[in-house]
Amino acid sequence: MKKETEYIIQLIVKRLQGELSPEEETFFIAWKVRSKANEELYERLESEYEKHTEYPLYEQFNARRSWPSVKKGIQKREFTRCLYRRVAVVASVLLCISFYLMFSTDREGVLPVVRVESPNHFSFGKRASLILPGGDTLLIVPGVTDTLDEQLPFVSNNGETLIYHTPRTADSLVYNTLKIPRGGAYSLQLSDGTKVMLNSDSRLKFPQFFSGDTREVYLEGEGFFQVAKDSAKPFIVHCEEYAVRVLGTTFNISAYRNDEVSMTTLVEGRVNIECENTIVALTPGLMATVANSKVTTREVNVESYISWTKDQFSFSEERLEDLLKKISRWYDVEFLFDDDEIKDYKFSGFIPRYESITNLFEILEQSANVSFVRKNDKKVIIIKH
Repeated sequence: MKKETEYIIQLIVKRLQGELSPEEETFFIAWKVRSKANEELYERLESEYEKHTEYPLYEQFNARRSWPSVKKGIQKREFTRCLYRRVAVVASVLLCISFYLMFSTDREGVLPVVRVESPNHFSFGKRASLILPGGDTLLIVPGVTDTLDEQLPFVSNNGETLIYHTPRTADSLVYNTLKIPRGGAYSLQLSDGTKVMLNSDSRLKFPQFFSGDTREVYLEGEGFFQVAKDSAKPFIVHCEEYAVRVLGTTFNISAYRNDEVSMTTLVEGRVNIECENTIVALTPGLMATVANSKVTTREVNVESYISWTKDQFSFSEERLEDLLKKISRWYDVEFLFDDDEIKDYKFSGFIPRYESITNLFEILEQSANVSFVRKNDKKVIIIKH
């Protein structure tokens, strides 16, 4: 772990100095785009670097340009060592802070644990597939900034978001489906300007262009919506058991088929939950749960339910069984319990989504009297001590 962190620091220093090789640049970009935490970390270090190009580092940097070649080489090594020390200190602190975790159970006190992200899990990140009307599937690859296909000249990809521009002809509704695999996430901007971030193991069916009196999409899984305002055309998200009707607002929906309840959490604005003959209005800070066609509401900490959009798992007195459902979708594993009592252990805290699953198991084991035993690559048994 220490060697991996040191290597990342070396890459950061060389990037700041513009000295990365093509191979190192590829590795650095892969690390940087894996999470918002990594991007924010580099931005902070870049800011620190720019601040400290003032005296004495600034003069050292400029002096390299005018000194003779021998002195230039000596000064460069001194500058690099100084820069490395500064980056190492800042990076080490920020890495630890960004991966700080506190888990608590109803049987034990709060246990603070620090974990540093392992940089070798590149299977996680921005990836998706787009299903076209005829059944053809296009793989969405980050970094491709051109139009996706001759069939979709009005769609562009900036590496994080699929952007649907208004096509020249749109007389009828033509649907596409964005599908997110386990361990993936991607964003979408619809033709009306509405922005949607989809979580792992989710799919959204939507028209290439909206027509008629409403804007309607179909969600299976979890999505974070920032709906463009249009008072003349309500925006409707259809889930398996209910629908969410809005005019312009920000909210999160979690509606996985294998979950006992579906949840809609309102961040800002106003939405209506429509379930059979029931209509329930939500105001910011409220969450509606739907189970067996019944709607209930309660106040919640909104940040806990949208933390996944910031590349974190966040839990507040959450049952271990429910927590592991989220983890299962991200790491693509199945959890089996040898004792049903374990399912009701409760946890509070947060953890970055890019933490290695092995480290995650260690953290949970320290927080409760359980062990995670791998049966194979896809199945893990949880054993009570």
